[in-house]
Amino acid sequence: MRSSPRAFCAVDMSLTNILIVDDETLTCRVLSETLASDVREVRTVDSAEAALELLETWTPHVAFVDLLLPGLDGLLLLQEMRRRSEDTEVVLITAHASVDAAVAALKHGAFDFLRKPMDRDLVELTVERALEKRALRLDHRRVENERDEETREKSAAVLRLTSLIEAGRAMGEFRTLPDLLDFFIGLVARELGVARASLMLLDDSDETLHIAASRGIPDEVVQDAPMPVGSGVAGLVAASGEPFLVHDVQNDPRVDGEGDPGRSNSFISAPIVLSIPIKSRESVLGVINVTNRKSQVPFSESDMSYLSGLAGQLAVAIEAARQFEQLREAYDSLKSTQEQLVVSERNKAIGQIAAGVAHDFNNSLSVILGRSQFALTRLDELPTDSRTELLDHDLRMIEKVALQAAEAIKRIQDYSRVRQDVQRTAIELNEIVREAVEMNRPKWAGESELEGREIEVAYELNDVHTVSGNFHELTQVVSNLLFNAVEAMHDGGRLVFRTFEDDGEVVLEIEDTGAGMEEDVRRRLFEPSFTTKEHGQGLGTSIAFGIVKRHGGDVTVKSRLGEGTTFRITLPALGAESTTQTGTPWERHDAPSARILLVEDDAGVREIYEEVLRSCGHEVSCAGNGVEALNRFEQGTFDVVVTDLSMPGMSGLDLARSVKQRVPGLPIVLFSGWALHQKKEEIDEAGIDCVLSKPCLNETLLDAIHQVLARESGRGGS
Repeated sequence: MRSSPRAFCAVDMSLTNILIVDDETLTCRVLSETLASDVREVRTVDSAEAALELLETWTPHVAFVDLLLPGLDGLLLLQEMRRRSEDTEVVLITAHASVDAAVAALKHGAFDFLRKPMDRDLVELTVERALEKRALRLDHRRVENERDEETREKSAAVLRLTSLIEAGRAMGEFRTLPDLLDFFIGLVARELGVARASLMLLDDSDETLHIAASRGIPDEVVQDAPMPVGSGVAGLVAASGEPFLVHDVQNDPRVDGEGDPGRSNSFISAPIVLSIPIKSRESVLGVINVTNRKSQVPFSESDMSYLSGLAGQLAVAIEAARQFEQLREAYDSLKSTQEQLVVSERNKAIGQIAAGVAHDFNNSLSVILGRSQFALTRLDELPTDSRTELLDHDLRMIEKVALQAAEAIKRIQDYSRVRQDVQRTAIELNEIVREAVEMNRPKWAGESELEGREIEVAYELNDVHTVSGNFHELTQVVSNLLFNAVEAMHDGGRLVFRTFEDDGEVVLEIEDTGAGMEEDVRRRLFEPSFTTKEHGQGLGTSIAFGIVKRHGGDVTVKSRLGEGTTFRITLPALGAESTTQTGTPWERHDAPSARILLVEDDAGVREIYEEVLRSCGHEVSCAGNGVEALNRFEQGTFDVVVTDLSMPGMSGLDLARSVKQRVPGLPIVLFSGWALHQKKEEIDEAGIDCVLSKPCLNETLLDAIHQVLARESGRGGS
């Protein structure tokens, strides 16, 4: 007995049309019997041509189509059915199934591909799934249509709003709410001929009305006349949403006490006689009040209707102005976020490229520098003759160039903003400012005088906390911004250095009266390689930005074309009792021969470091990766481990953790061409005793090993 169909609550099974297209009578009969029910209409045809003719007057929800048909085959029929009825789910069936046929069917939009003979339960399940998909698609389309309709309605409302505002005496010309309200109250005062009129807006935060625009009311009254909702005529109108009209001021009890005859020149000298609510569809936005008609003619219902019509237009205009402000704020926020994301991704890509270049380049430099120093050491032991003098000169030149190349790598790291090897001390920011100005005075002042430009430098330096940082690098930042400011003051000007504290941060502002910047230039100012100078490289502000970021601070800039520029640098303040760990230089210790495990994946670097260490009497065992190093570690004992950071498989930090688990007190020296951008917390957590940056001098490596061995020896003897 055939099992009952599975129930899917999300699918409506009523009035389902099912088409079977197959030239085999048996297949048509079996499928018809399988799918027959009270809520389904099943039709069968024996050719694609007959199916297309049927589609002219009848639309199936699900169609079972044989792949091999006389005339048009199943694939061509599938394509034509998808074109004519995109909501029909087509299931291709065949007795000669193949992967290529199934792929072609699905590629052309088939819902499924079944092989004959077909299990009845599978057929039922396929129909249910197809109907479920169709229902979901129709529901999605309905939601999309509703959304489109809602969008069209909003667009139509905006168009109606535009036409109403244009018809409302050019109110649409105003782009700010204060200008709109001022124009409107002037229009009311003129058209109604009143001496005093006010437009009050409702503040939802405290349920009070405040005068936003007025005519004939002194400023002190405007400032001191908030009206609670429900109090006075204006407050009652705001609370009820109903207009207020007085025909007889003397006898109408509703205005009793509203006036103040003793204040003849004030708004309160006469009672409000006409007050109209400014209503949106959901709420009251405010009220319009008028009194003291110059003609002394009482206000009428026609006046009230006129003012109500204007108030309706004003309500729409107010909401539109507020929505415009919200949209503009949202747009500005989105635009700013997008620009930051683009810059962030660009800098990330540059950083990744720079990281790879620096790592490989530093490994090469390590070999060059190590070999040249090692050769120089050997030459010192040979008799001096013309040949050794020439070699000595060449080797020292190699050493010099290698060190210069290492400095170039640091500039790449600055450029990519990922370098963090800042030697930090407690620094007076005011001292940085004075140092940068005076140190560079011969250049900026001399060049300005030669060009006939007078530059005035002013200091507004307050007592501020120290900051933690590198004196040289922060001086470089201030110097860079100093030169930029001087260059921007083409006809001379004033340059102000200002320091103060703000919410736990030390702030330095550098303000000039120069040419200023366009908005596009301001946004891209800190991007690497961006420059407005004819021969500039775009590195100055980018490197300055990177330096400040490495110090845990931030740099922002405010500038408008023709109005000067202000750079604002913020840095975390050190507490009054805080001190900065600056470290002390290593002292060279005469240490006995040590057993050293050297781990380095670059063969050239590994070879030269091994020779340097052996030449100093150390016993060296080498490994090309972390796994090999752990095997060496299991086979013997060592006094110190020297490992590279970046290695395939296990990194230097992972190796350090494993070694420290085995021998907690074993000293570990970590070196790398890109090691120092790691967070200090990660290095400390891995138990690293010393970090060196490649390429390093041979004596620096030896000093580091001597230092950690002496330190460990001191702990052991304490």
